[in-house]
Amino acid sequence: MCRHIGYIGRKKDLYSILLKHKHSLIELAYKPKHMTEAVLNADGFGIAWKNKKSFGLYKNYLPIWNDLNLNFITKSISSSLVIGNVRSATINENQGYFNTHPFYLKNYIFSHNGYIKDFNSVSKKRIYRYLNNKSQSLIKGNTDSELIFILLMQYINDTKNVDKSIRIVIEIITENFSACMLNFILAIIDEKGKDTIFATKFAKGLKAPSLYCKKFRSDYIFISSEALNDDNWINIQDKSLIKVYNNKITIKKI
Repeated sequence: MCRHIGYIGRKKDLYSILLKHKHSLIELAYKPKHMTEAVLNADGFGIAWKNKKSFGLYKNYLPIWNDLNLNFITKSISSSLVIGNVRSATINENQGYFNTHPFYLKNYIFSHNGYIKDFNSVSKKRIYRYLNNKSQSLIKGNTDSELIFILLMQYINDTKNVDKSIRIVIEIITENFSACMLNFILAIIDEKGKDTIFATKFAKGLKAPSLYCKKFRSDYIFISSEALNDDNWINIQDKSLIKVYNNKITIKKI
């Protein structure tokens, strides 16, 4: 389980985007309000941000409240596209830098809030059989989240359709596992430098993790596991696929 935040819109410093809230990314780590599968998100954190036509990435496998560099870094960097994640490892052995979210490949950033039930060294072969050799060579860690991301990237590369690829990957996971939570945030920078965020709220056999979104004024949008302040946020329903592009929010059923 994790908590995550996605931001797209007017260029702002990362501190304002992730930490300067009544219910900030740090508070999502040590005092989440709607997380039922764990108490804390103390198994690392990561922040990704758009830097021209690529991404910058900062990850630490220590708890976010222990990182003494965090304030300096977040106040020094500004961006129009940001993903933040605080992590609670489903399996204690799956810790360390390469298992910490978000995951990065080319012009894509991926964060997963959830898990596949009974995922282990034996059952993960059910996913491996869908991966070609090139995709398998990209895997650096040992989490279900990274495998899902690599599988998604493979289908996006093949179909050139993100919406379709997300649906295919969710179908593969639900066909091969009895229960799962599949809340994703996928940030994309296209060839022209345009930004898009896709997000999902989905579960099978379990209660889907919470997910909210809100458009502030007319120039920026948040998608977050929990509302970051006391404003009225949209509570996303289960089995939903969200697309944020060109300052518009589109929500479809999965």
